[in-house]
Amino acid sequence: MDTFTALSQRNEVFWIGLALFLLGVFIPQAWGIGLSRTLVVLGGGILFIRIFVGSFRILKTTAKAGGIGYREGKS
Repeated sequence: MDTFTALSQRNEVFWIGLALFLLGVFIPQAWGIGLSRTLVVLGGGILFIRIFVGSFRILKTTAKAGGIGYREGKS
């Protein structure tokens, strides 16, 4: 079973979040404002989490590389 972090790092999650968000933006006239708002919040939440996890991974890798570089430069 995949962890939440592993699932959120997949490209499919980004596209699903974007599709839900855009679907919520474009359907308010057809099925009502409640469904539209739900889709926008759900899609936006998925995108926000995906961006947060991606940023955290980049910063973690940068910090690790900086620590290695500092130790090598100190020697």
